[in-house]
Amino acid sequence: MEDVLLDGEIKINSDYNEKDYDFVADKLYEYNAKASQGLLKKPEHDVYLFLKEKSGQVVGGIFCETYNYCLYIDMFWIADDYRGKGYGKAMIAEAERAGREMGCIFAHTSTFSYQSPHFYQNMGYEIFGILDDYPDGIKQYFLKKKL
Repeated sequence: MEDVLLDGEIKINSDYNEKDYDFVADKLYEYNAKASQGLLKKPEHDVYLFLKEKSGQVVGGIFCETYNYCLYIDMFWIADDYRGKGYGKAMIAEAERAGREMGCIFAHTSTFSYQSPHFYQNMGYEIFGILDDYPDGIKQYFLKKKL
C-alpha cells in the first residue's frame, strides 16, 4: 500500500513492525483502563489451559482473557483424535471454574458455523448475535453464558 498523505505532516502507511504495534496496543489499553476506572484490569489474571498426553505432547488448549469481570474465550482447539471424548467439556468447565473463582460473572466467545456453535450451546451458551455477511453461507456466532 502506498502512503496516504493527510496533510503536510501526517501520513497513513502499512509498514508493520512489532514496536509500532505494541505502542498502539499499549496506548489503547491505557486509555481503556482509565476510561473504565480500572475495571478493565479486573480480575487481572488470564486463563491458559493445555490438554496434554502422558508424553507431554500438547493436543489441545483454551486461552481466555479476563477483563471487566468477564471471561473471554479467545482460542480453543482440540486435536481431531481427541474430540468427542469429553475433553472439550472438561476444559470449558475448568476455564469457567477458574473465571468464577476470580470473580468473573459471565463468559463470552465467538465461533464460526464451520467450527463449534452447537458445542457451546450444549455447554449452556446462548447466541446473542450472528454475523452472516461472509461468503459461502459462513456465519459467525457470538455467544455468552452467565457464570
